[in-house]
Amino acid sequence: MKQHYFIAVCDILGFSDHIEANPLDIVVNLSLDYFRRSLDHSVHKFEFPSQAPPTSDLDRHKHVGVALFSDTVLFYTKHDTDDAIRELLATVSWLIFETIQQGQTRVRAGLAYGEAYIEPENSLFIGMPIVNAYRFEQQQQWAGGALDCSAYMRIPKEVRFGEYADWWLVEYDVPLKSNAIRRTLALNWNNGIHHPDWCLRWSMQFDMPSEADWSVNPSVCEKFVNTKKFHEKYCQFCRNDIKS
Repeated sequence: MKQHYFIAVCDILGFSDHIEANPLDIVVNLSLDYFRRSLDHSVHKFEFPSQAPPTSDLDRHKHVGVALFSDTVLFYTKHDTDDAIRELLATVSWLIFETIQQGQTRVRAGLAYGEAYIEPENSLFIGMPIVNAYRFEQQQQWAGGALDCSAYMRIPKEVRFGEYADWWLVEYDVPLKSNAIRRTLALNWNNGIHHPDWCLRWSMQFDMPSEADWSVNPSVCEKFVNTKKFHEKYCQFCRNDIKS
């Protein structure tokens, strides 16, 4: 159907490297299994599933449509309404939070708005908002998500000025590649509740990447640091001003 859609394109970070470094059964039965369960839980917000539901179940939500392509997830609003957009934002934020807190995957999302053709029954997904969401997703240098200018302008004015906390949005200097930033609305996935003893760590052994880590893969280290900085700024359990 041709209409205006609010779009989110989400990519699993480092998925190619993960496939190269692990047996295929580990990737499918552990990493992707948890990711698919998190995806279903993020969309429907019921009890966390004990096993990965069929992919066809993802499209049952009345407001949010989902298409899964290997390591990329496309979310789209089924109707051009504020309620549908708010639900999409909450869904993507849930997915980012859950994969950061528990899973072996990290997700990055770009969001855009505009006219597109979407016919899931015919696997037809075409339009500039999809292209723009993908391009903005690729520019970001963290695990997280942010709105491009088209998506930003579609958000109600009152929400842009921070009057409604249930929209899972916060204005932020989003980190981009080549040390650039863009001031826009970011998905505040920190609204997800975690145990006060949990913290975002580089690995099971270390809180932060070592000098050796930085020398081997500085881009991955930079993404982690940017993600941790955003989390600690807005998380109700990790903010220094609350702790003090």
